[in-house]
Amino acid sequence: MSFPAACCNTPPVKATYAAKGTKDRIDDLECYFSGSKASKRGILVNYDIFGMHANVIQLCDILGEMGFYVVLPDLVHGKPLTEAEVGNSETFSSFCKNAGSWETNEPSYQKVLDYFKQNNVESVGAIGFCWGGKMVVTALSKLKGLKGGAIVHPALIEAGDMAKVNAPLMVLPSKDEPDFTAEFDSMKDKAFFSQCFMERFDDMFHGFCGARGDWGNAEQAKRANDAIKLLVEFFNKIL
Repeated sequence: MSFPAACCNTPPVKATYAAKGTKDRIDDLECYFSGSKASKRGILVNYDIFGMHANVIQLCDILGEMGFYVVLPDLVHGKPLTEAEVGNSETFSSFCKNAGSWETNEPSYQKVLDYFKQNNVESVGAIGFCWGGKMVVTALSKLKGLKGGAIVHPALIEAGDMAKVNAPLMVLPSKDEPDFTAEFDSMKDKAFFSQCFMERFDDMFHGFCGARGDWGNAEQAKRANDAIKLLVEFFNKIL
């Protein structure tokens, strides 16, 4: 996959970072907004289970600089999981069934999509990290109004999930995720399959592009930026 000039100029991630966007609410849903509200291309970002981490904020700002209007909803309402809770199978299972379930988060997704429509955003995509990858794949199969989605080191993906999507999908797994080849190939009969893309980051770990990434580490920062460049090119093509 080649990079257009704009994609090659994607700003690199930084180890220390000051947010450029703003926080506001869509009804009762707190969100982080980045980029120009005048943009006709919107991206909903679903963070990982650690919530509003600085790395995800920075990624939203980079996408905003590249011409997208980005909305990062606080889906867990200020109550992300901690490392200890993620390591507790009972706690994590409870999260997946409750605060992290599609049934719980569908109304928030719809609020963001309605917000984009009300603000004359014509094309909307979604990005999901970790657990957010499951949410984005589900959204692509159940909601109208999404032109495509990308999932980065996704978690909880089950057999048959990708076959149900109704728009182009980009898949960026790390070395810690399963081989998604069969899942990805299940989309081959879809009219939009030529717009789908998958690349494994076999030299990186789960979370490198999200809250677990140490962007003070040169190699991790480089690979996070490689992933962001792929995201920018993908959404430049489909939105």
